[in-house]
Amino acid sequence: MNRTLVAAIAALALATVTNVAIAAPSLSFRVFEDGVAQGLPVTSGTGVSSTTIVTPSFSIVSGFAIGIPLIAAPSMTAQTTSISSNTNFGAGPHTIRVEFTQTDVSSLSAGGLAAQLASTLTGNLLVRGDLIDSVTISNYANAANTAFGTATLLATQTFSATGANSSPVITSNLSLPNSLFSETMVFSAIFLGSGAALQASSQIVAVPEPATLGLFGMALLGLGMLRRSRQV
Repeated sequence: MNRTLVAAIAALALATVTNVAIAAPSLSFRVFEDGVAQGLPVTSGTGVSSTTIVTPSFSIVSGFAIGIPLIAAPSMTAQTTSISSNTNFGAGPHTIRVEFTQTDVSSLSAGGLAAQLASTLTGNLLVRGDLIDSVTISNYANAANTAFGTATLLATQTFSATGANSSPVITSNLSLPNSLFSETMVFSAIFLGSGAALQASSQIVAVPEPATLGLFGMALLGLGMLRRSRQV
């Protein structure tokens, strides 16, 4: 192989690794009740975020998320544990909105490995589901790498039935003009009275590109042909 080409490939690989290493991914968590922010966003750079928040009408026992560097980019998992309407609920309905976001999520090349993402969405109306009008879970991506950015909808699902509900795997294509982007998960629920509780979770993972799978298949075919030629 031409030495200049080898040097160029090495430089590109080094630049890619350097860019990923420089990025400092962070998770943030915030809550709104009836559209009003409840305190400031809580941010963590450790790859895990666990926060407990109580609002005027709701008790959020825990908001929990896992991201980079504990799991490989561009994955993100978030869960709300027992959002319940408390005794101060008063006259309903009231809406609770919980948001998780992860910035500086890396794609090894623009429009590359993160071009296709898969989402799973689950909602479990634990207690007095009849007092929960609905819970909607939506996953977003933002090519501008903005915290809590909702520029591109990846997946959304609304659950209203009592008990456990889940979506099939929802696959979305994402076009990236740059190597870093952000992901945001939004959990929004409408409660009608006090004493009701729900749990919801979601996940974003990468899907292998068809081109990558094709190259892998060609490599296997080439190995097979090479082995056959040696046997002849």
